[in-house]
Amino acid sequence: MSGYGNRTGLSTGVHDPLKATALVLDDGAVAVGIVSVDLLNVSRELTRSVRRSLEERGVRLDQLVLAATHTHAGPHVPARALDVSPVLSADTDVSDTVDRIERRLVDALASAAERVEPAGLRIGHARETDAPRNRRAAGGIGGNVRMPAGPVDPEVTALLIETASGERTVVYNFACHPVCTTGDETLLSADWPGYARRRIEREHADATVLFLNGAAGEINPSGMDPERSGDAVYEYMERIGTTVGEAVLRAIDDAESSDDAIRRAPIWVDEARVGLPVKSTPPVEEIRKHVASLDEQLEQLERAGDEVGREKVFRDRQYARTLLAIAEWDATSLPTHIPYVEVGDLGVLGIPGEALVRHGLDLKAEARVSTLIPAGYANDYVGYVPTLADLESIGYEVRTAKIAPEAIVEFRRATRRLVGADDAL
Repeated sequence: MSGYGNRTGLSTGVHDPLKATALVLDDGAVAVGIVSVDLLNVSRELTRSVRRSLEERGVRLDQLVLAATHTHAGPHVPARALDVSPVLSADTDVSDTVDRIERRLVDALASAAERVEPAGLRIGHARETDAPRNRRAAGGIGGNVRMPAGPVDPEVTALLIETASGERTVVYNFACHPVCTTGDETLLSADWPGYARRRIEREHADATVLFLNGAAGEINPSGMDPERSGDAVYEYMERIGTTVGEAVLRAIDDAESSDDAIRRAPIWVDEARVGLPVKSTPPVEEIRKHVASLDEQLEQLERAGDEVGREKVFRDRQYARTLLAIAEWDATSLPTHIPYVEVGDLGVLGIPGEALVRHGLDLKAEARVSTLIPAGYANDYVGYVPTLADLESIGYEVRTAKIAPEAIVEFRRATRRLVGADDAL
């Protein structure tokens, strides 16, 4: 399983089903595929294999947005920026699982492409302020961030697609980590998006529901009990999922009340292919000595029974081991692909990793379209993408990021160009 560094062993069962849901939009000249899959992440390799397999089946897409929901209770999918973290890499051979996932993704997209028919698209919005929480403002993972406040993105966007034959698809976007489960739980689960999907389907039984997570890098569900376990995990998951699902229902109502539907707008696609520089590190031997020193400190604290000190040094050792892995890595840059789709006054921007929320808020404010969906965890995984301002307060997301500060500048420049913002940073 993927999502938590303290997990050991394999999954022991299924709490709720994991799904892949696909939408194909085609204006007669340009075709795009948008996919939501209940995984922590996808990868460049998986995205490329899906495109190649689709072409072999005669399905041509001008753009693909293959987005993971980011559930922390799904199967492990290798990705370079994920596996360079020692605590997140997997020793188990997962190639059969990844092949099976790829086949399901291809089947979903091919099925959607075969069923294309005339349709209208309506856009609705709602706000949800109770579910999201900025974990950096609350002290951060490991308690090493001190911020008086931190932003969230309360916007819930729903796209309602209705075909001539009466089929309905709901695509919704909201920025929040699916981390209601814990590292001690070994049941596969879609986490809160699974419960949100069920809540939406109770009101719209005929609809296919597709979730695109947003710029959720440091956004957790609110009201999280760090000691939760067993039934309490899934009760919490249901509470958050139901809360978000209710907000999506309000956004669907907003879409249904709209007199404007996108019916004949041409589809515009664009993309940015960028190389994101990997962060620089001290020399390998220097980091190894530091890791050895932290190992000694950890042993001393464990003998002394100092749990507070042990937790701090344990976190420091994890960060140091990740830094050592980056120093030993044969990569100086992470090449990645940022897809963009525009239909009428709607834009969908694929983000290949965990962008912190300020990126999403800024891009929405500056986009030329009135509705922009930042679709996180799409087509690739480059790890955390902080803003330059986030670097000042350090914290888990900054310490475990694989990219350099200049990569943040490159990411901002590329995404702002795609959504039509001005050139200024």
